[in-house]
Amino acid sequence: MDLNKEQDDLAKQRLTADNFSSFYRMIMGLRFPIDVADVIEMRGTINHTLDTFEVPSQMRHKLHFVEALKGAIGSFGIENKHHVNRLIRILTMFRELHHLHNAKSRHDEADLRQLQANNRAARSQSMFYGLAAITATSVISLIWYGLAEAGWYIKLAAVVTAYITWDYFHSMTTLDREYKILTAQLNDLLRERVQSVNWKVLIHKLALILGYKKVSGVNVFLMGDNTDLGDNPHTYH
Repeated sequence: MDLNKEQDDLAKQRLTADNFSSFYRMIMGLRFPIDVADVIEMRGTINHTLDTFEVPSQMRHKLHFVEALKGAIGSFGIENKHHVNRLIRILTMFRELHHLHNAKSRHDEADLRQLQANNRAARSQSMFYGLAAITATSVISLIWYGLAEAGWYIKLAAVVTAYITWDYFHSMTTLDREYKILTAQLNDLLRERVQSVNWKVLIHKLALILGYKKVSGVNVFLMGDNTDLGDNPHTYH
């Protein structure tokens, strides 16, 4: 695949509430130096999302958040006004995405817990009707055994109640398997949820990725012989 086309495709990716957790954890887990292709992909994703991102009206009044960001950014020695303003926009975007991620995660958690509750209620119901069916089967079987010649309706009733007994108890095993799946999904959801954002570390990582900050003695990017990060049209400094 042509390198420029591949980079354009990567740059079209957007951050959403669905992929916020994986992207955030990837950023926080970065160990420098990193491959320049990964830098291009991350920059493209961040910049493409930022270009289409609208700051919610209620966040425009969070001046204390913006001021705190300015102080944190300044503590890293980032003084270029354009870099500071763009980084604030990016971090504001991350804040909103985090809120959306948390809201969606908690909504999905509530849905899964409701499905678990429905599953347990259905299991209890199956247990109740299963015990009732097995009792009926036992009674009918005793009647059949006690009669010299049981009529066809007695035999049919015994077969039917025996089948109903099997069906209810079999459904319990199915419900137990479904409950295990729901529990695994819930555990995955809780594990992936980002409870809070480590803003200082995030600022540090983003500043390095975007080229807004340089650390003496640290090579941020692994540059290939044929790769020039500065030529990428989706790179912002």
